[in-house]
Amino acid sequence: MIERPLVAGQNVMEKIMGIARNVEIWIFGAFGALVLAACLEGKQDKPQPASQAGVAPEVELAQPQPGVAEPMYVVYVVGKRPSAAEKKRIAQGRAG
Repeated sequence: MIERPLVAGQNVMEKIMGIARNVEIWIFGAFGALVLAACLEGKQDKPQPASQAGVAPEVELAQPQPGVAEPMYVVYVVGKRPSAAEKKRIAQGRAG
């Protein structure tokens, strides 16, 4: 059997590929450790809502300010627009 002599760059490439494989294994191992830690950590309590100190309730109106017009009101629209058929029924109900 005839052996070919090693090319000068071939040995270096084998070392680089070996290092790359080791790095790949470490990356997968670190990812697996993170997943395992997350699974073992268990369920945590829900985060508590922020403090409501200093926050005015929604139903409280703004106080009048000197030199400023009346307080502004906030209108919340809940629901949907009536369809054309519903508008027609309402108009007929008012007329008849």
